[in-house]
Amino acid sequence: MQHHQQTSKSSVMRDAESSAKPRPFSRKPAVLRPLLLFTALVAVLGYLMLEQFGGGSPAIAAEHQGNTPAVIELFTSQGCYSCPPAEALFGELIEANDLDNLVALEFHVDYWDSLIYGSHGSHKDPFSSAENSLRQRLYNRADLRGRRGVYTPQIVVNGSFAAVGSKRRTVLESIRKLERPAVAIDVFEQAQSDDAAAAGLHIALSGDFTDVPDDTHVWLAVFDIKETTKITTGENHDKTLTSHHMVRELELLSPQGGYTELKGSDGSLQLETGIVLGEGQGCAILLQGSEPGPVHGASYCPTSLWKPKGV
Repeated sequence: MQHHQQTSKSSVMRDAESSAKPRPFSRKPAVLRPLLLFTALVAVLGYLMLEQFGGGSPAIAAEHQGNTPAVIELFTSQGCYSCPPAEALFGELIEANDLDNLVALEFHVDYWDSLIYGSHGSHKDPFSSAENSLRQRLYNRADLRGRRGVYTPQIVVNGSFAAVGSKRRTVLESIRKLERPAVAIDVFEQAQSDDAAAAGLHIALSGDFTDVPDDTHVWLAVFDIKETTKITTGENHDKTLTSHHMVRELELLSPQGGYTELKGSDGSLQLETGIVLGEGQGCAILLQGSEPGPVHGASYCPTSLWKPKGV
C-alpha cells in the first residue's frame, strides 16, 4: 500500500514537471504559422495599396526647388489594359496642380494598334503615332534612372527618371524629389497682323545654363486638351477612357545649331513664332536636346491661346 502511494506520487510529480517544462519549438508553428502568414499578407497588401492609391495628395509643391515646373510625360495607349489607371492619375495631377508648377504631356504609342485581343480584335488609338513610339525608344537609349525600357504605361519625369505610370507613390515622390529644370521659360502672347489664323508667341529663356549643352533646342508641343473615348474593340473594349494633353505635334523652333543661336546683342535669349491651334488644343514649350533626355526648361503657352471645345 505504501509502495502504491509512492508510485502514484511519483507519477503526479512527473506529470507536473512535464507540464512545467517549455514546449519544444517544433510545436509552435502550428499556432504561429497562420498568424505570421496573415501578418505578412497584410503588410504586402498595405504596400500594394499605398503604391497604387496612396502616397499623398497629387498636388505637387515647388518647395525649395525654385519656381520652374516639373515635367511629366506619359507613354500610353488606349489598347493597353493596364494603362487606364495611369491615365487617371495623370489627369489627377493635371487638375490638382497649378499650370506654373507642372507641365504634363501624354504620348500615345502605336505599337498596341495592331495587337489582336481574341474576338474583340485590335483597337486603333486615334491619338497614337509612330513619332511618339520613336520618342519612347530614344528615351530608352538615354541614361534614364528608375525603370527603363519600352513599356506602357510609362511616366518619364524631367526627362531623367522613368517609372510605371500607375505606381502612384513612386510617381509622386519622383516629381517632388527630382531636381527641377534650371531654366525658366516665359511665354507671352503677342499680336500677329500678317496671319489672322495664327497666334503669336514671344518666348524668353533665363536662369542657369551651366549644364545645358549648346545643341539643346526649343520645342513647341501642340496637344489635344482633353478627350473622352468609348472603346468598343481591343483589350479595353466596353470601357470609357479619358485622356489629357495628348501630343499631336512636336515642332523644332530654335535654329539647327541649338538654343545659343537665339542670343541677342544684349545677351538675352528669346524668339518669336506663330502657332495655329485647332479646336480643343493647347500648347507647351520644352527646352531639350535633339533627342529625348534631360528637360532643362518648360512652360505652357498662355491659356488665353488655348482653344477648349465648346468655348
